[in-house]
Amino acid sequence: MDSIRDLKNLDRDDILAALGLQTKKNAAELVLPVLGIFGAGILVGAGVGLLMAPRSGRELREQLGQQMGNVRERAMSAVGGAEETAAH
Repeated sequence: MDSIRDLKNLDRDDILAALGLQTKKNAAELVLPVLGIFGAGILVGAGVGLLMAPRSGRELREQLGQQMGNVRERAMSAVGGAEETAAH
């Protein structure tokens, strides 16, 4: 009886392990960890770059604010152009 219960509790990975095999990883299982490490590297690199910048904090914040304003303006004009195109 115990062996029947044990057989019912086996899943696919247990059977494959008993045969000396393993499941094949899909693309998401391979790519997502790499993307996570890549993203963390970008954040660390940006942080180190900000710490090593030759500008003071105030100058750096002003420059970043100006750049964000420029990006915002370009995004708004692109959205406005897309709305005009969709209206015609």
